[in-house]
Amino acid sequence: MSVRPSSKVWFAAGASLAISGGFAILMSLPAGGATLWAGIGLIALGSLALRRGLDAYQPDPQRRVERAEDEQARSVSDRVEPELRGPVPRRVALTGRGKSIVITWTVTLAVFASLAHQHFGRLPPPPEKNMLELDGEGSTATVHSRDARILDNGNTLYRVGYGFSTEAGIPIRISRTVPPRVFDSLQDGETMQVTYLPANPEVHYLPAITSPVSTRFVFFIGGLLLAAAGFAEAQRRFHRRLVMGGTPVSGFTADVRRRGGVRSFRVNYNVNGERQTLKGTERNPDLRSGQAATVLYNPFIPTRAVIYRLALYKARN
Repeated sequence: MSVRPSSKVWFAAGASLAISGGFAILMSLPAGGATLWAGIGLIALGSLALRRGLDAYQPDPQRRVERAEDEQARSVSDRVEPELRGPVPRRVALTGRGKSIVITWTVTLAVFASLAHQHFGRLPPPPEKNMLELDGEGSTATVHSRDARILDNGNTLYRVGYGFSTEAGIPIRISRTVPPRVFDSLQDGETMQVTYLPANPEVHYLPAITSPVSTRFVFFIGGLLLAAAGFAEAQRRFHRRLVMGGTPVSGFTADVRRRGGVRSFRVNYNVNGERQTLKGTERNPDLRSGQAATVLYNPFIPTRAVIYRLALYKARN
């Protein structure tokens, strides 16, 4: 018989990997390189492990259906919503809140992907960018050469040559490799603004074709978004499984407190004679202690539960 790791093992592994990835990214700054990539990979693996832990903590609602239905029949009361009184698995649909969260994450990741695409199509900022912005002088650079060479490995190397003169009249000529999109955007004889250090003009950057942020920053934000998106996706799946196959029970609100425009509260409910509690927040000015609130819980792990009206899914009749 195969032995599967428990949810606690997945949670511990996920947290350890994510924290290790964060430290690896911090240790890689500002050099980046393989350590930075390793940190991103660890965060991604940690996110997957956390998601796997949540899945392991929530058994498939289609398993042991008969036992779940027996538990459900004993727990359902007249105060439970009608759509929850039928057999499991239930048909479900995203709520308005669930749709807004999914759309927000989709837009956020799309915007980040677009910004990352723009970043990798430009030159990376030099390490001295802050110093250049404070103490740099401005001049006009002119493109004098463009060269594309096919390497032995089949890749193409793009180089652009340009020059500018300092305020003291010293000519500076530079030839450097550039991304393909920068190469395609420039033409021989084209001019652009350049900012340089008067004491060392070779330390400079071209604002028009330079990304405003560093590559390590893009990777760091990408890693954080990946971890957060993985956790959000695990929560969505968790809510979906509970609404599909969780056992409904009528609880009651308690300890309602106002926090700005929202109300924080607890929902108490009983399972097999034991009191369980969930915390929640809701924009509901009419919320009071003692009001009924349906809870959907895992019949095999009663502490795994969600307040039905706050779930990302609703059951369909």
